[in-house]
Parts: sequence; C-alpha cells; structure tokens
Amino acid sequence: MNLTEILKNPQVNKFVTENHLQDKKRLLKDNADVLADFVNQIKQPLFPDYYPELFLVNDTINIFYEKAANAVSENQLRIGQAKELAKVTFANFSVDEQRNQALLASISFFEDYSASQQFKKGIYLWGNFGVGKSYLMSALLNELAAKDIETAFVNVSALINRLNEIQMLEKQRLIRKIAHSRILVFDDLGAGDLTTWVRDNVIGAILDDRMNYQRPTFFTSNFDIKSLQEQYLSIARGVAEPIKAARIIERIKFLSEPIKMGGQSRR
Repeated sequence: MNLTEILKNPQVNKFVTENHLQDKKRLLKDNADVLADFVNQIKQPLFPDYYPELFLVNDTINIFYEKAANAVSENQLRIGQAKELAKVTFANFSVDEQRNQALLASISFFEDYSASQQFKKGIYLWGNFGVGKSYLMSALLNELAAKDIETAFVNVSALINRLNEIQMLEKQRLIRKIAHSRILVFDDLGAGDLTTWVRDNVIGAILDDRMNYQRPTFFTSNFDIKSLQEQYLSIARGVAEPIKAARIIERIKFLSEPIKMGGQSRR
C-alpha cells in the first residue's frame, strides 16, 4: 500500500486535515508505515474490543487504542468466539443422552470452582463437528464470568491468524495473557496451520505454564487424544517430531479429563 492509497482512507484523511499535515510530505512519508498499519487495523483490529486512533506527538504519528463502548470486560478474553455464544448459559444447552455427561461435568466444575477456586481438572471435550462443544464451553465461561472469575476463550485457528498479524513483542504479551488466564478454553485444537513454532512456543509454552501453576484448562477438538497426537501434533509442516507431540499430550492429560460428545450436527 503506497502513501497515495493510504491518504485516501477517510480516517487518515480526516487526521491529516485536522492536524494541518497536507503540505508536510516529508513527515507523512516518514510515518507511512504507521499509517499503513492503522489502515490495516481498522479492517482487522489488533486487540479485541479496542479500536485504533491516530495521534501526532512531536512530528511523530502514533497509534493509540480506545476501548469500545460495548467491550467485554478485560477479565474476559475472547479470541475467535462466535458472537452468538457471548451470552449463552447452561440453561440454553439442549440435553440428550449423548451430551449429558459433558454438561454434568461442566456444571460440577462450575460449582466446585466457584466455591473453592482451587485447581480442578478441566475437560478435553471431543466429538464431531457441530455437536455443541464450543457452545457448552462458552456457557461454562459465561457462568464463571458472572461470578467475576477471569476466563479466556481462545480458538486455535483465530489465535494463529492473530499471531501472524502482530509484532513479536505483542505476540509475547498475548501468549502470556492467555497462559495466565485463570480459566482457559482452547477451542478447536487440531485445526489451523500448525508450525513447529506454534506447537512449541505457543501451545506448548501456554500448557507448560498452566500445568506448572495448576490453572484449570479446557479443550475442544474433533480428534480424540490419540488422534490429536498422531495426526496433528506429531507432524508440523511435514516434519515428524513425536517426542515433542507426546510432551504436549502429557500436559493435556494432566490438565483435563477426556469426554466424548456425540449427537447430530446442530449447525
């Protein structure tokens, strides 16, 4: 994106006009990368629930972030969660024989953790596409959030996309925030373009931290644990590394108990 294209953006154009920068070609050229980054962030926000604003400080253009009026609480991190899941509760979850075990385990965790806030294993919830895994985990997080308990819902594919769009310092901050969340749902583990860096420095690092500090962690996946290890974690971009995959699986087993959710797709 060249400077001429950037200046056509309505928000950039307004900023330039308000700060009387129309004739300051050198300043605009020197700050073209920042302006281009701003335009990209309008389309794909860097931080959920925040929008970018341009400010001029000592002839340098900077991007600052304002919290959106309808933002989710800062204690509730959501990456890649469908909007329709933002308010669901256990009461909205349709029960049948193939979904009852997962619901009862989720309610049990909610009741125990709300009372003690001590470490308790989460759930590795696996089953076919569309049976309600993400729905139930969202309901659990929403019930916990109503008790002012910090939660995070992180869809793996959305996380990978987000990390590909930000600089290394922001990558590290985001990974640390996910790792330190009191309750985490890793949604759709087994999807997304798995690289060795994502497996070892993102998924592996987060699970190491959560195991070491005993932070409750939940997973949803289309794979059972054995298939996740053999078909997803063991091979990243064609490179077979079964030992590293096994290390992550051990952390998943420490943090969660597997439950299968069956039934027909509800999508």
